Amino acid sequence: MEKIEAARRGDGFIELESDSAEQVKQAIQKVSTITAVDGNRVSFEGHRIVEGHGFGRDVNCYDIYQCPQGYLLHTYMNNGPNWAAAGKTLQAMLQAAPNLAVAKRAHGELIKKNLVSMKH
Repeated sequence: MEKIEAARRGDGFIELESDSAEQVKQAIQKVSTITAVDGNRVSFEGHRIVEGHGFGRDVNCYDIYQCPQGYLLHTYMNNGPNWAAAGKTLQAMLQAAPNLAVAKRAHGELIKKNLVSMKH
């Protein structure tokens, strides 16, 4: 399955990079179950609820998935390793993000979709 096809459907699907694969898999396993690994592609139980576009020079794009046990924020970086953060709630997921700029941008997208309030 191609990444674009999975993205259109919103399935839980991430293209892994070797320098961040283990960190991303560990984050997924905090809130979901990995259903398949095919080379550098990992599929998991979850549905994408936010597709965030890149910004600045470092961030290519990010996605937020609603998973069976919480939420997952995955970020594709242009410079540096990709990363993922997970939490039982959207707020906990944002607080776990190692990049404050991505967390703020993701929070703004969640507000636009009425998934969180402006207060958080």
